[in-house]
Amino acid sequence: MKSTPQGAGNQPLQGIEVGGERIIGERFIIATGSSPRVPQFPGIDEVGYLTNREVLSLTELPKSLIVLGAGPLGLEFAQIFSRFGTKVTVLTHGERILSHEEPEISIALAGYLEEEGIDIHTRVEVNSLREENVMKTVEATVDGEKMTFTAEEGLIAVGVRANTATLGLEQVGVALEQNGDVIIDERFKTSADHIYAAGDAIGPPHLETVAAKEGHIAALNALGAESATIDHNVISHAVFTSPQVASVGMTEEAYASVYNVCACRSVEMRYVPKARAINDTRGLIKMTIDPNTMRIVGVHILAPLAAEMIHEAVLAVKNEMTIDQLIDTVHIFPTLSEGIKMAAQAFRRDITKMSCCVE
Repeated sequence: MKSTPQGAGNQPLQGIEVGGERIIGERFIIATGSSPRVPQFPGIDEVGYLTNREVLSLTELPKSLIVLGAGPLGLEFAQIFSRFGTKVTVLTHGERILSHEEPEISIALAGYLEEEGIDIHTRVEVNSLREENVMKTVEATVDGEKMTFTAEEGLIAVGVRANTATLGLEQVGVALEQNGDVIIDERFKTSADHIYAAGDAIGPPHLETVAAKEGHIAALNALGAESATIDHNVISHAVFTSPQVASVGMTEEAYASVYNVCACRSVEMRYVPKARAINDTRGLIKMTIDPNTMRIVGVHILAPLAAEMIHEAVLAVKNEMTIDQLIDTVHIFPTLSEGIKMAAQAFRRDITKMSCCVE
């Protein structure tokens, strides 16, 4: 991107070259997305590896697979290949899988995945990679112990990096984070007044629906139609493992660290009648509230259909509902979503001794 010293109202015009053609404008929105992030482990350039893009193009099922990373993509692909019959090993640097989720959910999901035969190793420091006789080998330190992991294929799923490195943004005064994310204000404006940014180019959450919303708001602001923003705290996200994970709002630790107060209750899915009826009682629902106002500030679900259940919780957090308002809302019986009401009721009664449909 290069500056052109002219424009209506003394505004500098910017030019961007696309396929040899130079396009001029007064306002620009950076929405260049992201690409898989590949850590620079020793030997990475010599080893053939997969990312979430190449893994979908495999024509043969590998007998074994090492997955580096235990976030949503890593776990989703780990379970997919495990259920196809591949022996899967997951390695993560973190203390637990899905490190941004509630600990109870991460621990429970790890247990379910391990029951399916997936090997999970946490606190892993990768020392080097190598390839011998079409087998990939990871030399690592796990809790201070040297370990070696070998598989036919290796999948790197440690996140994404903004596609900003080759745009020449420094020439037009657009500031970047050290990792390449574009720095914006609450209106999605960059450090250059005439340039806005949205989507994966500005960092997490890396979700298609969020990127679309951000792009819409950035366009409105760039055109001067209105001054709009977005509250990322009321945006839900999901992990499509089985059972699924879905979450909205703040975790117990996050809320307590900011406001020095927090109250939580968890309801195991085995107490939800519909879960027993479909014979799938895996998971739990955790609700976080402000004990001073009884306002719901976070809901975190591990359940067979968590991604379908979370939207009621989104409305509760977005509209600052209290647990009593949620309890007062009649729910259909039997449904998995009834568990969200039960999580609110857990602040008022012992739900393990409660008959169905009790207010």
